[in-house]
Amino acid sequence: MRILFVAPRSYNPKQMYREYPLGIGFLGTLLKQGGHEVRVFDQNVEGLDDKALLKLVAEFQPGIVGFSVITPNYPIARQQIRKLKQQGPELRIIAGGIHATLFPEDLIADGADVVVLGEGEPVIHQLVACVEEGRDLGGLTGVVFRNGAGQITRTPGHSQTTSLDELPVVDRSLYNLPRYTHHSMLASRGCPHHCAFCCNYTGTVRSDGVGIRAYERVIDEIQHLRDTYNAREIFFADDIFLLRKHDILAFCRAYAARRVGVRWIGQMRADRVDPTVAEAMRAAECQRIYFGVESGSDRILQDAKKGMTTEQIRRGIRAALAAGMRVKTGWIYGLPGSIDEQYESIPFMLDLRPHEISIHQLIPFPGTIYYTDPGRFGIRIADRKAFESFCYGGLEGDIQFDYLSHQQLLQLLEDTASALEAEGYVSSDKATPGDEYIYTTPLSRNSMNVFRPAAPAIAA
Repeated sequence: MRILFVAPRSYNPKQMYREYPLGIGFLGTLLKQGGHEVRVFDQNVEGLDDKALLKLVAEFQPGIVGFSVITPNYPIARQQIRKLKQQGPELRIIAGGIHATLFPEDLIADGADVVVLGEGEPVIHQLVACVEEGRDLGGLTGVVFRNGAGQITRTPGHSQTTSLDELPVVDRSLYNLPRYTHHSMLASRGCPHHCAFCCNYTGTVRSDGVGIRAYERVIDEIQHLRDTYNAREIFFADDIFLLRKHDILAFCRAYAARRVGVRWIGQMRADRVDPTVAEAMRAAECQRIYFGVESGSDRILQDAKKGMTTEQIRRGIRAALAAGMRVKTGWIYGLPGSIDEQYESIPFMLDLRPHEISIHQLIPFPGTIYYTDPGRFGIRIADRKAFESFCYGGLEGDIQFDYLSHQQLLQLLEDTASALEAEGYVSSDKATPGDEYIYTTPLSRNSMNVFRPAAPAIAA
């Protein structure tokens, strides 16, 4: 069959990071190896309107279109599914991802023919075969669809948990590579922690636990990207890079010994980083670490189930800075806590002095307790299905806090900007590649680039 996978853009038009979508890359690679003709359309790099997608569907004539749906892109996915069904009612549409897993009946009502609950790799071959041959889907695990009588049917369970080491290396030729500045990879899937503000991949898409690749296979893939695509920089999309200290150290030592020559970025918890880990990462050509700090208030961190104290965060960030890596930090304004506790983040930022500070408003995403029981925390969601408000990058009136008024939040953001600029930080709206210290907030028009300075377009 001809199969097209689509990653819709976020509803919020603010430019976010350009990472090619690895989830549908794995699915596309498996199907391509099975003899299908596969293409990937990533709207985040192909343009804000839907004209390019509709044109591609008309030219490629796929039998199946698969949508990767997360909450921030759901409003766009919904309108695209409806347009495609109007344009070609015979087109079979499959949906998967965190939002589709949480709200499968909504996707079916929007026009999707099948929704996959959980990870798609274990079921994708069988699902495509059933659609291609017109067979009943009732024998598949973890799918939602309309039966012959028009009734919505949900088969038991989720799909099996995927072993990452059994998956093929993603075929990067599926992507429009010149549209990206760098390559992306996964060394692990899932997270063992339970932060209240995070819709964890573990427990929603992945039924349980975390998946960790053998570090030798991770290095092999980096070398493949270097040799095949001339990769110079790689972003690891893991929630926590390789998760365990001994795996991180084993990877770093082997990487340095093999002299791979490719720089990379990892996302880490600060309590995973000490001087030994930081120095090993720097020796292995890690250029940048992204830490989720969230708040400078220990009480807010505790109530949000972050599982770290400000002192642990301080130690981890200082270890990374001392090792010579560039440090980016993420912060969430609006986590449950008093106005005085919200303001504790400002002196903590100045004390840590990371190179980059990225501030967001709390979004009570579906899949979190802040969404399922908002009143318990003083969070008010005017319309729980108005998902246009569930996007990073702005300040949405649909989501309000009893403990922090909209005006107080605006003042907090303005006071933060003033304090940072007094200490030499530059807004992401004005920053150049030569600026050492950069910040961004929901008031900024532009986000920060993942790589600094900006890299040239990667080879196709």
